[in-house]
Order: sequence, then structure tokens, then C-alpha cells
Amino acid sequence: MPETSPGLPALPDSVTSAVAALFDDAVAQHRTAGITWAIIGGHDHQQAVLAAGAAGARELTDGVQAAGSGPMDRGTVSRIASMTKSFTAATILALRDEGRLHLDDPVSTYVPEAAGTFDLATDEREPTLRQLLSMSGGLVTDNPWGDRQQAMSREAFAATLRKGLGHVHPVGTGFEYSNTGYALLGRVIDEISGGDYASEIRRRFLDPLGMTASGWSDREIDTACLATGHRLADRTDATRFEPVPLDDHGVYGAMAGLFSTVDDIAAWVRFLAEADAPDAVQRETGPLATASRREMQQLHRHQALAALPVEPSGPGGPAGTGDPAGPGGPAAPGGPTAPGGASPGFDRVRGYGFGLVIEHFPDLGQVISHSGGYPGYGSFMVWHRDSGVGVVALANSKYAPATPLSMRTLRLLQQQVPSLLARRPVQAASRTLEAADAALQWLRTDDDTVADAWFADNMDLDVPRTERRRRLSAALAASGLEARVLEQLRIQDAQVLSRAQLRWTVPGSGDDARSLRIDLLMDPRREALLQSLDTIAVTAH
Repeated sequence: MPETSPGLPALPDSVTSAVAALFDDAVAQHRTAGITWAIIGGHDHQQAVLAAGAAGARELTDGVQAAGSGPMDRGTVSRIASMTKSFTAATILALRDEGRLHLDDPVSTYVPEAAGTFDLATDEREPTLRQLLSMSGGLVTDNPWGDRQQAMSREAFAATLRKGLGHVHPVGTGFEYSNTGYALLGRVIDEISGGDYASEIRRRFLDPLGMTASGWSDREIDTACLATGHRLADRTDATRFEPVPLDDHGVYGAMAGLFSTVDDIAAWVRFLAEADAPDAVQRETGPLATASRREMQQLHRHQALAALPVEPSGPGGPAGTGDPAGPGGPAAPGGPTAPGGASPGFDRVRGYGFGLVIEHFPDLGQVISHSGGYPGYGSFMVWHRDSGVGVVALANSKYAPATPLSMRTLRLLQQQVPSLLARRPVQAASRTLEAADAALQWLRTDDDTVADAWFADNMDLDVPRTERRRRLSAALAASGLEARVLEQLRIQDAQVLSRAQLRWTVPGSGDDARSLRIDLLMDPRREALLQSLDTIAVTAH
């Protein structure tokens, strides 16, 4: 049964039961040996975990729970795999904030053995720390190979670098996921700290955030709580899960070596997500500056996705889109195609920040995430930018469906408790609201003193005031409206497009269903004035 945490608003029992069923079914269908999960409290919650649960066993032998093992539970420790990259990226930014490195320096500035390792054209420069952070260093995607280099020593890594690295695109020109790039960043941390990345990450983040169950090896974690990793054999029942031995961390541990629990990861997610809270500037900075945490969560390198299937050219509407597979998954499956049809576009915008994935979905808005896949383990953490509400899932089998289960959970929360993942409204600046009041006054009265006070110097040069009045009259007439409709407009009726931009839309009464639209934009100065005030008739949608 799922566990719930005290505090308001509580999740309805029906919701937590539905979430638990998703994860229970994944175990029942032999998609993973075991899994733990948690729903993470957002910006408006005091509690870190709103609900948590687990399913399956920590270790299976011949399809049944191994002797001496136990069921998965909230305290189970699992390898988080590539979610580790967010900790490595945060440490690089912390060192940058202290002036100990520069993101636009080539990596060999800090790791001398990297000099000459890159396969560069004559006009190319060596990848910088920034490019390695954002997966734009041009290095080859190396998930299967990199996973098996976890325990590689510094000496062996140096020897690998001396033999050279291949590439798939010129440096800085595309997205290519690289574990080796993050191994290099771990070596940067080693060299600058004078120690090792694992100790530096513990000192800077694990200890300050109270992540006491997390660590890098069986010497740091409670092995009595450890979930054994499992590979997937070519069978379909529970005997497909075969235990794999635990390996130690070396240079490549900087990309995938950390072990943790859902509660510890909830603390990490809340720390990162807090940077986007409405009152972030009033909150305690913690072990990494708010601005640097925001920087991690910006899309620095776009990842191209396949377009949705072509729409049928005949009647019947667009091809079915199904449910997006979530971060890291393929584009949604489509229906029939027809020659001459057109794709409806993309199911999302996706890219990489610094150690994190940034996506924008039509239904959810922006979400931040990172998955983890490793021999024996699968993991995923995701949170909704506006609300801070998130999900974490840690599983003990390779290719476990932690990502789709977590995304289905996030969407279930959105559907069943809409207020939980509410989009944060854009707030207009107080100066913009003052200007809006003046703009409405001028539109109603044609008072030159108002225009003199609030029109920026470009306004009359762009469109003389007499012409602005004619344009307003024409827009009103085209919309079938009379000037008295302006008396009814209020500042709060405007759509806030940004801190400096507002829009009013007034439904028309004409036969062609046109509306009056008023657009206001402030100039860039602190004591801003109106740089545009446009009135047009638009076709209603």
C-alpha cells in the first residue's frame, strides 16, 4: 500500500491507489523486478514527499524473492545511474561560482591529458566545459560501452584519452549524449578540488541536503537496504531477472555512479526545483546559488525529435497521437498516412540543460527531468516547473519502465488533482499596469496630456496620433463595435504576455466574427514608457 505524508493538500486515496496500481502492474507484468516511487511536494508544500510506495523484491533468484532478501520499500537503496550527471553538473557550476574555473575554457585547461584527444578539423576548437555539460561536444553516444567503464581508474582513462576519441558532429553543432563527456567533467572536479569528484559531491550536496542514505559504493551505503540489480534474460516470466554483481566507481562514476533512495532524491529535486519558486529570491540559497540552479534547468542544446506521423489527407481529422512516451521516449504513435498529407508537428520540444533534460509538452507545460539506465538498474526523476511537483522512480532491473510510469503518474495527477500542477500565471510589472491604465484612458479620450506622459519617443514617429485614432476607428468598425465598448475595458481583463506586454481581446458583433485586439508593449528602460499600442481587427478562433 502507498504511504502518504501529513500536510495539505492531501492527495485523494483514489489517486494514490491509482498511482500504486501503475507500479504494481509493472512488477506483475514482469517489466521490472522491483521499483520504489514517490510523489514529490512542490513549491506550496512543506512536506518533501506527498505519497510513496514500492512493489516487487530487492533480489530475485529463479523468479522468486531470494533468501535473505526482502521486498522493495521506501528505504530501499538503488543505483540512480545517469541521474548522477545532475550532481556532477551542479558541482562544476559551484566551482565556477567560486571563480575556480570558467565554463568556456577547453577541458584540457584542467585535464592536461585531454589535450590532443579530440578528432578535430583544422577550423575546430576543443570542446569547452559548457559544451560537455550540454551534450554538444560532438562525442559519440556511448551508453552500452560507457556503462561498463564505471570502475575505470584515472590512469586507464588517461591512456584512453591518449589514444584519441571519435566524433559524430563538429563541436558545438548538435546534441549527442556522451557519458565520456561527463567522465571528463568528473576529472575536472578531481583536478580543481585536489581530491575526487565523489568526495566533493558529498561535501557540497549530499551532506548539506541531508541525503544520508546516498553514496558511491558498498562502503558508504547500507547494503542491508540495497536493491540488487538485474539483467533481462530472453524469457518473459519472472525468471528473466538475473542478478548482476555490484561494481565499484571510478572515473566513469561521475556520470552514473551514485546510489540513493526516493526520499533522498526528493530532497535533491526540491532543492533544484526551488530555484523556480515564485519566492525563490527570498528562500535560503543553500549549497548552490539560485541563479546557477536556474541555469542548469535552461535548454542549452536542442535535441531534434522525429515529427509526428503524417495526417491523413481525407476527412476524419488528424492521425491519432496516443500518449507521449515521456522524456527519452519516441514520438507518439500515429494512425494512417496518406500521400500529400502533412505532419501536425512535434509532440514536444526537448533539449539538454546542464545535467538535466528540459521539455515542453502541450498538456503539462515545462518539465525538468533526467533518466538513468545502467546494467541492473533503471531510474527517473521529473518535476513540473511551474508547481515544483515531481515524481521519482528507482528500479532494480535494466530497461525498467521508470520513465513512462513516472510520466503517467504526472499526467494522472494533472487530470485528477488539477490544482496540484497548475500553470503559474505570468505577472505584469507594476510599471506596465500603470501604463495600461494610461493607455486605456488615451484610447477612450484622445487626451494629449496622457500621450505626452506615456508615449515613448518612437510612438509618434512610427504612427502619428491622428492616424492611431483612425486605425482604432477602423478596427472598431471592422469588429462591429462602437467606441463605448472601450469604457468597459479594465486592466485585469488583459492577457499578460510578459512583464512588459499586455493584450485585450474584445469579441466583435459583426457577421464575420472578427474581434478587436489591443496590444501594448513597454520599452526596455526601467522607467519604461509605451513603445507600441496597436489596435486591429482579427478573425476570431
